[in-house]
Amino acid sequence: MTDLTPAEVTAQAEPVANTLSGTFGGVCQTCTAPRQVKFFYDDPLTTPVTDLTTRFLDADETVLAQTRTYHPLNYGAKDTEAQIQEIRDNLGIAEQPDLPHAPLTIDTGAEADIDSAADDAWELEKGLVGDLWTFETAMVRTFQPYVDEWNRDGWTGAAGDFINGVGRGISSWWNGEKDFWGSAWGWLKSTTSSAASAAWDAVTSPIETAQALGRAAWDGAQAAYGQLENLVEVLRALLTGDIDAFFEKTQLLAALRTAGGAIGEFGQMIYDAFQNGVEWLNSLIEMIRRTPVLGLIAHTAMRAITMMTPNFWAEMVGTGGGFVIPEVIIWLICLLIGALASASGAGAAPAVAALAARAASTAAKIRRLIKGSGNAFRAITRFLDLLQPIIAKIGPLGRKLRDSIREIQRGVVDKTQKLFMPTRYYLQRLRQLEFDVPGAHGPQRHEGDVTAKALGDRTYYGIDPMTGTKVDGVHGGNHMAPRNSTKFKTPADYVRADDFIRKSSNFVTEVAKGEDDFSIIISIADPKLFGSNAQSRFMGKQRVGSVKNPTGMRDLDFRNGTIKAVYKRKSDGTYGLYTMFPQHSGVFPAVYPWK
Repeated sequence: MTDLTPAEVTAQAEPVANTLSGTFGGVCQTCTAPRQVKFFYDDPLTTPVTDLTTRFLDADETVLAQTRTYHPLNYGAKDTEAQIQEIRDNLGIAEQPDLPHAPLTIDTGAEADIDSAADDAWELEKGLVGDLWTFETAMVRTFQPYVDEWNRDGWTGAAGDFINGVGRGISSWWNGEKDFWGSAWGWLKSTTSSAASAAWDAVTSPIETAQALGRAAWDGAQAAYGQLENLVEVLRALLTGDIDAFFEKTQLLAALRTAGGAIGEFGQMIYDAFQNGVEWLNSLIEMIRRTPVLGLIAHTAMRAITMMTPNFWAEMVGTGGGFVIPEVIIWLICLLIGALASASGAGAAPAVAALAARAASTAAKIRRLIKGSGNAFRAITRFLDLLQPIIAKIGPLGRKLRDSIREIQRGVVDKTQKLFMPTRYYLQRLRQLEFDVPGAHGPQRHEGDVTAKALGDRTYYGIDPMTGTKVDGVHGGNHMAPRNSTKFKTPADYVRADDFIRKSSNFVTEVAKGEDDFSIIISIADPKLFGSNAQSRFMGKQRVGSVKNPTGMRDLDFRNGTIKAVYKRKSDGTYGLYTMFPQHSGVFPAVYPWK
């Protein structure tokens, strides 16, 4: 017989108790009725919201009952197990058997408790963002020698490293961040090193490729390379906050369950997590719909990978390490799922422990596939070692986000009330800001979809990110190259800044003047906005030299920087955003070529 803790016994008995029980000495049955509410997200799977505090209040705001919505453990199941499908329709329900027929108010907890949890979540987010900047700075130091060599020697240095390793040459390198995100297949197949070209050959000849890469053949290699495009797109969806794309691309990775070894285990875990998972999805959705943290992790990780130039991969291949980007991304996704699984509540701890442990085990096995020796291997090991503890911190953040869910419905009279929570606020608001007033161009020039290369090309060559040419996307004339070009990395932070400014006293004052347009400048470090250590939320390039004679490029430093927003009056008298962008406070000393 399986031993159950008292908490588990109570959880499993609760659905039956609520269905059958009444209140001894209470009002008669004709005066009361069972009342229930079911919470959903409006995500692609219509995920029920589990383990959520739910209160039933009367017209005088007196709390008549408080409970939590059902989660798998209430039915003796564990998250990602097969039984979840059979009970899924019952999850996310909060019910009471005998409440008055009168209209009720339903909310998700006391205001003070919600505010406290939200404040804790915000502090955790700021700390995590600061950690990401420390990580990125360390990665710049780690990979700078390879970047410098590539800038200095180009093909010669890279080919030399590669010939010393496995005797094959180097082709051209990928054309910046845009190509990496936008066309993983094209990037892998035709525009990287011969190490990557050999990896492409694994699709049809995995054994020969493994030998060419100087590493032992392992189960699942062919399938892993075959999913590289989807792996990259999963991280890109996190960066843009696109929950629909994330669900679509991640579920495609379940195809890997037919592969062998650790890659097959990863594919099976993905399949089970979406087919039979609920608890971890709650944490995932809260992270996507309320913070940019997952996107910033994805962006920071991929920026570090983009510093791994052809000469780096040449050295990796030459010393037996091989081209391991698919394994690195799979490892990263495993850690994210494990941390999200650990974010569920104490009452569901046994339910999520299995998924969290499974994800950690799979990540460890994937990590062991990444082998090699020498400086390049030590560099990629440092990347893995420094990133892992940062990802682990999203667990506590996810829990605080779930504890701070704020929903309220007044005047409820139905026996069963269904409440849907929106998941796409930031993307929808960003799309609206793109066309807020005639000529609006804030997101088009200053948000995450603008790549690092586009920022540099704008200030170096005068190429407008809106058009991809020197034609200005606002007025149709020649686009004047600014000295600085900057962006917010995520939709969430861009929208947050606009929302913050619109609620400020400065905005109210300017609107009252009734002028055609006005600008407002605020501090990035404002503790009510982004606070200190916000550098990882922004990116910028500065041209060195004149417009006619540019000589190099610098990365911008946004610590103690500002945000400038320009608003214009619309025909209805309200004000729309014309543009908004971060402004730097200084620059890094390093200057590098821009070609």
